Amino acid sequence: MAQGGAEFRPRAETANWALASTVGWVVLWVPTRDTSLLFAGALCGALWLQCRQRIVVDGRFVQRIGLHPVVLDLGTAEVICTGRPWWAELFFCGRSLQLRDAGGRRLYLESWLWDAETRSTFVEAVSRGSRP
Repeated sequence: MAQGGAEFRPRAETANWALASTVGWVVLWVPTRDTSLLFAGALCGALWLQCRQRIVVDGRFVQRIGLHPVVLDLGTAEVICTGRPWWAELFFCGRSLQLRDAGGRRLYLESWLWDAETRSTFVEAVSRGSRP
């Protein structure tokens, strides 16, 4: 936890399913040596790596730590896109929740990673211009 701040992590269920799927595809690949199975396992492994990120809020700054690190100023942030349901984002390439500050830095909160409560907390914080 950040000093005087809060820490948010993606849904544990998504990480668990991604890791289980990765292991399953690799187990299927071992006897068959079919590279398409290994490719599917690599995709699930990439999702698991994405689930290892976290968001740390310290004062009016938000830092995303993980595959796409960013530091966002909540005091100057605005909501660019409110996002869509997870299935629309994932399967139909729908736009996820996007926040942008005055410096042009963007924070994306994908609905399949971040629960609705966390996402709404950030939207409310941006509309108030304060921290979650």
